[in-house]
Amino acid sequence: MTNLKDIDSLVAMKNVKEIFNDYLDALASQNYESAIAFFADDATVFFREGSYYGKFQIKMILKNTFSIIKDETFEIQNLDWNHVGDNFATCTFEYNWIGTIQGKRFVTPGRGSLAWANIEGNWQIVLEHFGPMPN
Repeated sequence: MTNLKDIDSLVAMKNVKEIFNDYLDALASQNYESAIAFFADDATVFFREGSYYGKFQIKMILKNTFSIIKDETFEIQNLDWNHVGDNFATCTFEYNWIGTIQGKRFVTPGRGSLAWANIEGNWQIVLEHFGPMPN
């Protein structure tokens, strides 16, 4: 039988690339509580429509976004791990954000970057930036 300490050890052993995939799964679930768990308390998020500082603001924007967008998918292409160290990692990627708002289907291409820090054995997002593709 596996105890909670063993489960915590297994989670801590996951590398940042596996955690990134878990984060994408959390986004796909459209459950803001699941998604916010990946952010550090003092994280910063830059989206097209604004900047958000700290877990509370990030949670509120995720909650709002998930409440208005239906049938959402977030497809990643050209993922590049720019740096992966023991305590810090960064990645960049292109994405297609697809969903429905008020019955209208949309596809929004863009590019993103994430900075991850290993905080007390857990990989957490300290900076997320999603924006438009260049012209």
